[in-house]
Amino acid sequence: MFEQKDKMTILSPSAFLAAPPPAVAERIRKQPECCLLWAVLENAVDTYMKYVTATGRRGRRLFHEAEEWIWRDDPTWLCSFVSICHILGVDPDYLRRGLRQWRDSQSPLHFKQAA
Repeated sequence: MFEQKDKMTILSPSAFLAAPPPAVAERIRKQPECCLLWAVLENAVDTYMKYVTATGRRGRRLFHEAEEWIWRDDPTWLCSFVSICHILGVDPDYLRRGLRQWRDSQSPLHFKQAA
């Protein structure tokens, strides 16, 4: 699921966050710093999902900030999406694919017009 790239089914982002994979849940439970990093990841994904169809200025800004953070590949910064995923044992590409699929399912017409 989180590091198994051979699986065809991708969990929805909300389902993934609601019930982290067992190995991730164990890290969160045992290591306070992992709990904090999980909260950062959870907040970003929640913001991304909450504001994906936002039309107001604030909502669009929050969505774009979350989107930029999630898709930036910067393993040098401790609090980057990629670094947090690696510390927690989550495959960042798996989570990104799930977010992309979820976004595409929200409002296809809206996103086609924006492109």
